[in-house]
Amino acid sequence: MNQALKWVYLVTLITWIGSIIFSSFVVAPTVFAPNLLKPEDQGAVIRRIFSKYYMIGMVGSVVGIVAVGLLVANRAFGKWPGVATLLLLAMMGGVDLWLRQAVMPHMNELRDHRAALVARGEPPSPELDSEWASLHRLSVQLNGAVLLSGLVLVFLVVYARVA
Repeated sequence: MNQALKWVYLVTLITWIGSIIFSSFVVAPTVFAPNLLKPEDQGAVIRRIFSKYYMIGMVGSVVGIVAVGLLVANRAFGKWPGVATLLLLAMMGGVDLWLRQAVMPHMNELRDHRAALVARGEPPSPELDSEWASLHRLSVQLNGAVLLSGLVLVFLVVYARVA
């Protein structure tokens, strides 16, 4: 049973880390490549992808917490590496939840408001653009932190006692 739990945890972790790398280094640069899509189409594609992207992290967090919790309970995962792993998984899932449910919708509102101004022939608001850029920077930094945390979790599996 412990080997199956370890396998589930590793597949979950690999899927989560892979989704971050693929979205960051393949999807986003492709969608925003010059002359590929109109700006409004770029936004529509990213909105659809990122809601699912964050869901992968949220589900990964729950599955990982259950698997590692059972491994710790079965004494197949060292106590302190297990506790550190559980805390990192909870933090990573919480960040993805917050980005999906709060930050992303607010960024979408700001973009929609900007588009409405432009459609009416009004100039875009520098305040809206600045707030959007600030939220985007925050989301990039938090996604980087989740990726780094995921890599730390891989390190813990490799170097901690996981039977």
